[in-house]
Amino acid sequence: MANQSIILFDKACLYNETKEETILYGQYNTQFDSVLIVDNVFELVFRSDSPDFYVKLKGKITTLKTIAFMANSNELLRFENVHLIFPFEDCDLQLSSNSAIITTLCKDYSHRLDEWIEYNLKLGFSGIVIFNNDGNALTPLNEPTENIVRTKSMEEICKKYKKKVWMIDFPYTQFHGQHWNNIQRVTLNIGVNAFRNKCRNIALIDADEFIYLPKNKSINIENFLQKHGTITMRSNILTNKNDNDILNNNILELAKYVGENKYTKTILHTSKITEYEFIITPHEHRSQRILNKDDIIHYHCWMNKRYKYNEKMPYIDILA
Repeated sequence: MANQSIILFDKACLYNETKEETILYGQYNTQFDSVLIVDNVFELVFRSDSPDFYVKLKGKITTLKTIAFMANSNELLRFENVHLIFPFEDCDLQLSSNSAIITTLCKDYSHRLDEWIEYNLKLGFSGIVIFNNDGNALTPLNEPTENIVRTKSMEEICKKYKKKVWMIDFPYTQFHGQHWNNIQRVTLNIGVNAFRNKCRNIALIDADEFIYLPKNKSINIENFLQKHGTITMRSNILTNKNDNDILNNNILELAKYVGENKYTKTILHTSKITEYEFIITPHEHRSQRILNKDDIIHYHCWMNKRYKYNEKMPYIDILA
């Protein structure tokens, strides 16, 4: 549910059964200082350094009759009959206290998603949580689309992986003039807090990124993570040689050339996450230990014209 000043993420609410609390996340483009909610006991919590917030409601709340956002005692915006949806209650991922999962946001990625899922399940992740942002018409794909083949939807692909992949409909659009990562950041908050008590590790990687263990390519990622707390991985770009290769879940057959150092990504140890913690970035965490690339690395696969190949690039085959 979106408009020019506030988004309520009503399709991805959380329910804390132990504390009997409903959590509704939101994001604002115009600052407000309080809310009024009819017939409900609630608490409003802001993130201090980003425009994110959540409303904590007493009990299992499925409909808010009225929620009004106030600024300086004046009503800024009002929503009526907001229906709250709890998708994680139907999740069929088979997880234990030692499991590692991935949570990520995807849009228009069926030409990459099947291969990426297969790779990460083989690597040893117990589950993958995908927020499906196909309903966002504002953000274009961040790579050339003329050589992309899409024969199935992302939803159809995910249905192949019962009890291994869980997809949540997340059709929200960022505010006009803002970057897509503002919506992505909210999915980190929701995904991490939905699963923090159901697994040991949560990896915050994208579907164009592939984790690689150089010293022991056959080790299960969950076994590797047992030796560590929260870790942050360094990265390099991988790209292909041509500008017009056909992309159809064959990225790692083509991306063999190592580009520049780029970014970091974090795998959280859930014991280091506080209750309802705002996860502000996937690139670092206060509890992190940054590991050497010789131990673990993640590769960004930027294909065709998105990242230019040159003959000085080292060659690598992470499927070998």
